[in-house]
Amino acid sequence: MTDRLTLAAIALWLLGGWHLVQAADDDLQSRILLGEQTFGDNCSKCHQLDGYGEGGLYPSLHQQSLLTDKTVLIQTIIHGRLAPEQVPGAQPQRLMPALGFLSDREIAALVAYLSNSWGDEVIVVTEEEVQTARQGIP
Repeated sequence: MTDRLTLAAIALWLLGGWHLVQAADDDLQSRILLGEQTFGDNCSKCHQLDGYGEGGLYPSLHQQSLLTDKTVLIQTIIHGRLAPEQVPGAQPQRLMPALGFLSDREIAALVAYLSNSWGDEVIVVTEEEVQTARQGIP
């Protein structure tokens, strides 16, 4: 009888744990879907839906170096990118527009989508991390 209760308790625990994993997976999938929509609405004109960039004018997102550091990703999305200084003292050219108008949730979702689509692994960023990055807190 005790063995049956133990087995039943273990089974319930495992099933409960499975639901937590499933909920986490569902949350990640929802986040990635929002990121895909955000990418389509704000990034695909230059980077194209396949992430390869338009005719060599815009960088391909199929570069691991662009998708490994979540802080750089968040800062790039919020503030955009400037070209390296070509002429000393000249006004730098903006390569990528700032997308700081996106919500913290959209930026976190965009990071998940980009890293899931073209990175080695999904980078999960919280809305709080995005908010901290907006405030310039390391």
